[in-house]
Amino acid sequence: MIPSDNSWQPPPVADIQSTLGDCNSWVLCGGCSIDWLLGKTTREHADTDIGLFRSDLITCLNSIEQSRVFLCDPPGQLLAWNGLEVPAHVHDIWITSKDRNHWALQLMVYDDSADTVIYRRDPRITWPKSRHAISIRGIRVLNPVVTLLFKLHRQELQDKDCQDISTLINAAITFSNDE
Repeated sequence: MIPSDNSWQPPPVADIQSTLGDCNSWVLCGGCSIDWLLGKTTREHADTDIGLFRSDLITCLNSIEQSRVFLCDPPGQLLAWNGLEVPAHVHDIWITSKDRNHWALQLMVYDDSADTVIYRRDPRITWPKSRHAISIRGIRVLNPVVTLLFKLHRQELQDKDCQDISTLINAAITFSNDE
């Protein structure tokens, strides 16, 4: 049985690793990454996003029980993962809790090649993998500039995205004034 789309109970950030088994190449993304970066809650979060490079995806998914993994393919529809390669057009994967009663994590897939990350919405935009994440209090967090890139490059911004963008802009000013 698949949980309903709005049945999210993400683990605390400190417990994400135990949800993922042996997969340890993830980065914290989305609004929760902003909260972790700032060390405070800036808004309510219905889900928790983590990111993985496509080159690490199968290794990671194989460390999670297959029946807990669902591909958003096409976006808006959930398809049970068959244990094979994830199609290149899939960039969003949902993981259930171990008891399969609710959704635990939303996995964002970042396309990569060798040492480079390729922005899926415009492949002319790339950055080194070494600049993809920063470490904050023992958790790898998506580079906040990459977070801004994804949040700003949407046809229609949601209120939560506007709040996250404002929070990051204000935080950047605060960080620069601390010098």
